[in-house]
Amino acid sequence: MSLKTQNSTLIGMALIALILLTRSSHFGTSFLLPDATIAALFLTGMLMQKVRWLAIAIAIAFAVDFYALGFAGVADYCMSLGYWGLIPTYAMVWGAGRYIAKQEQPFNLSTFVPAALIATSLAFVLSNAFWYAFSDKVSSLTIAEFSARVAQYFTPYLGYTAFYFGVAWIAQAAFQKLGTHQSKTA
Repeated sequence: MSLKTQNSTLIGMALIALILLTRSSHFGTSFLLPDATIAALFLTGMLMQKVRWLAIAIAIAFAVDFYALGFAGVADYCMSLGYWGLIPTYAMVWGAGRYIAKQEQPFNLSTFVPAALIATSLAFVLSNAFWYAFSDKVSSLTIAEFSARVAQYFTPYLGYTAFYFGVAWIAQAAFQKLGTHQSKTA
């Protein structure tokens, strides 16, 4: 296994671990970090060329959800046919990351920030649209009523995801600087 392949695998495993460590709480608690799934999927799309990483990330996210339902006592309120809308939502986020990876400088702030924020915003809209369209839990609400109820969650959803993007951007810049420094001293 080449060093580049080995590093790529370690990055993929770290992003999957991030999903495992944060998936159990959307907005965090005093003991749990907020959910990093959207950021991890976007970064997986940017950094991992193989589609299998998308499949692994989705499988891990769903496994954590089903564990939470079956063993951790989490309520099943969000479980409906709308839940399966997460698959195309997550694929869109991963695809946005893949698209950005093909840009000349994907981690340039003028490329990375808008793409990350747009992908996160679209994920919020798509996941809620699927849930509204296919969930029996909100069938009595109009689109306007539903939108008003979920709008309160947009700011923390975007904010926590942006936090993870910021950490990733800083880490990438540090590794790039370290790599440049090491090549100059070699």
